[in-house]
Amino acid sequence: MSWTCGAWLLVGSMSAHSPVAPAAGESSLAELAETYRHVDRREAVAEIAHWSSERVQKESEQLSRLARSAGSVPATTRLGAAALLTESALDLLNAGTFGRVRSPLLGAALLVTAGPPTTRAAGFEQRFFLLAGLILHAAGDLATAHSLLLRDLEAIGGDDPEILTALGAVIESVAALRQYEPSPDSGPGRGRPGGYASEEGESGYLPSPSLGAAESRYRRALALAPGLAEARLRLGRIRLLRGRPDEAMLEFERVAAEGRLPHHRYLALLFAGRALEVEGDLRSAADRYRAATAVVPQAQTSLLALERVLDSLEDTTGAQETLDLALSSASPQDPWWDYLCGQPNRLDGLLEELLRTLP
Repeated sequence: MSWTCGAWLLVGSMSAHSPVAPAAGESSLAELAETYRHVDRREAVAEIAHWSSERVQKESEQLSRLARSAGSVPATTRLGAAALLTESALDLLNAGTFGRVRSPLLGAALLVTAGPPTTRAAGFEQRFFLLAGLILHAAGDLATAHSLLLRDLEAIGGDDPEILTALGAVIESVAALRQYEPSPDSGPGRGRPGGYASEEGESGYLPSPSLGAAESRYRRALALAPGLAEARLRLGRIRLLRGRPDEAMLEFERVAAEGRLPHHRYLALLFAGRALEVEGDLRSAADRYRAATAVVPQAQTSLLALERVLDSLEDTTGAQETLDLALSSASPQDPWWDYLCGQPNRLDGLLEELLRTLP
C-alpha cells in the first residue's frame, strides 16, 4: 500500500448556473440514490464506478446546493446519495484504486452536512465520518482522514471513543513513520530515513503529529470505554514506542487475556514479545511470539520475529525451522499489516451500520 497524505480540501461551491446535465440515458446522482435505496444497491454502485472524479464532484455539488434550498431535496435522497458514494469509495479501496477513494468521500461529506442542522440524521452523520476516516486511513490519505475525523469529533463534542481511537491511529501512523519504528519482525539498529513530510499539505493539517498526541486520544477513549481493545492495544504500542515497556506490558497482557477478536490477541502477544525483547528477556519474548503464532498461524510477522530471537539465543536449528515455516506461510491476512492501515477489518460492518441509520 502506498502511504500518501494530501491536504483535505472541501469541494468548492460552483457558480450559480447548474452543471452540465447527464447525457441522455444516464442517471443523475439523485436518481441513482433512489435506485440504491429502493431497487438494487449493487446496480447503483456499479454505475457510479464508471463516473469520473470530476463528474462525482459536479453531481455532489449540485445535489448539495439543491438540498440547501429548503424542501428542494428530501433528506432520504440526500443521505441515500451519501451512502451510495461511500460504498463506491469502499469498492475502490478493495480494488486497490487508492487514488480515486477521496473524491466520492468528499462528495458524500458535502451531502451529509447539506441539510439544516435541525433535520440532520445524527446517527448517520456520526457513522459516516467514522467510516470515511477509516477508509481514507486504509487508502493512505492520512491528512484527509485526520480532517474528517477531527470534524466529526468537534461536531459531537469530543466524546466518542471510536472516533477518538480512529483519530489517534492516524496521528500514530504519521508520528511513528517520522520516528521510524521498525516492524516487529525487524532487528534493532536500523537507521532512520530522511524527513517524513507527508503531512505538509496545502491546508496545513497534521503540522506536528506526535506519539504523545496519539496517546492522549487513546487515554480519552479508554476513559469512556475501558473495554475498547483497539484503543488499549494502541495505547500499549505508543507506550512501548515512547520507551515505557513496563507500562506497555500491562496493556498488552490485558488485551491478550480479554480480547474477543483473534487479531487483537495476536497483536497484543506480538507487541508483548517486542517489549520483552527491549527489556532483554529473549526467552520470554520467544514464548510470546510462539503464542501469537498459535492465535493466527498464517501470519508471517510473529514467525519472523521468533526466528530472529531464536537466532540471538543461538538456537540455530529452531531459527531455521521457524524461518522455513515463515517462508511457506506468507499470507496477506497478517494482522500487523492491517494494524498499519487503521482498522480495515471494520469497514464492511460499519457500512452496514451506516445503512441501518438511513432515515
